[in-house]
Amino acid sequence: MKKVLFIGVTKFDFEKSPPLHLQKKFLGLSKGTKPYLLGRGRPFHKKIWGADVYLLPQGIFFWPLAFFLTVYLCLVKRIDVIISQSPLLEGFLGSILKILFKKELIVEIHGDWEDGPFLSKKRRFESFQRKFIPAIARFSFKNADKIRGVARYLIKRAKEIAPKKPYFLFPTFTDLEIFLKESSISYNNYILFVGQLEEVKGTEYLIDAFAKTSKDFPDFKLIIIGEGEERENLKSKVKDLKLLDRVEFKGKLSLEETKNIMKDCYCLVLPSLSEGLPRVLLEAQALSKPLIASEVGGIPELIEDGQTGFLFEVGNSNELAEKLKILIKNRDLAIKMGRIGKNFVAKNFSNEKYMENYIQMINN
Repeated sequence: MKKVLFIGVTKFDFEKSPPLHLQKKFLGLSKGTKPYLLGRGRPFHKKIWGADVYLLPQGIFFWPLAFFLTVYLCLVKRIDVIISQSPLLEGFLGSILKILFKKELIVEIHGDWEDGPFLSKKRRFESFQRKFIPAIARFSFKNADKIRGVARYLIKRAKEIAPKKPYFLFPTFTDLEIFLKESSISYNNYILFVGQLEEVKGTEYLIDAFAKTSKDFPDFKLIIIGEGEERENLKSKVKDLKLLDRVEFKGKLSLEETKNIMKDCYCLVLPSLSEGLPRVLLEAQALSKPLIASEVGGIPELIEDGQTGFLFEVGNSNELAEKLKILIKNRDLAIKMGRIGKNFVAKNFSNEKYMENYIQMINN
């Protein structure tokens, strides 16, 4: 059984309830591998889910400490395979460890590594970083023994840099069982957004689009689940548009709480400016919900336009408003789209298939 070191920046807090989907993921992977995880949070070390989890504090010392910790793990725990969960700093560290210790390196791509970092937040010395960040990714891809992407468009872009590498395509782990098994589904008069309240998620365009449809459908509301730096700006926008009684901010909710709201929404909208393969779209489809989302990243790989939902041009609130009007006016269409979407998810995504793909990638 191979010892596998996962290098990532996922934040854990085991003093609270750990995410159920991560528990299922690593319990599954531990049946075919011995996982070691590097992430952020506390405590420093915990044995859980069949894995050894090592957590470091967030801040400027994270990566220097991560280097020394991963060197220790490679030497003392005799790691066989390193999995960098991004081609950026995670991939750079994985590449250094590969060069030093001749370990097998798998680099994963979960999203747009070129423009994505600049859409999520403003960065100092952006012109320099726009050259530096892609250079790190190229270094990671060229040192990788294998590359895994969660969407076809990401693999296509990586192949332009490292065309001769073995590539693997399968999505981020998503525990869809609790969504697929849900039998109490309804289509109530509210539109749902789930995601971080950051510029990259494009929530402002959804609010604009909702405002354009609000007079035509006065009994519909917009519910927003999530937290982030843009929350207060978005609430101010809602106030300016005189929609305070029509838009509800729920904050950050648990997976179960989110599911209970999602199962009764009319449709889910994701107006992102950049995406990999969004898990929330799969969750909504598993609950038989029609989708409206921006035509960006891996989203078109999940939505068949006109069949399981609608795609619209990135940042185009007018087009989004038109798609909302079409869907709200035709409840039968919404239900049909949701049914087709659920069949698509049930056929193509499962916990078992994910574990099989991942362990096969490691052992191939």
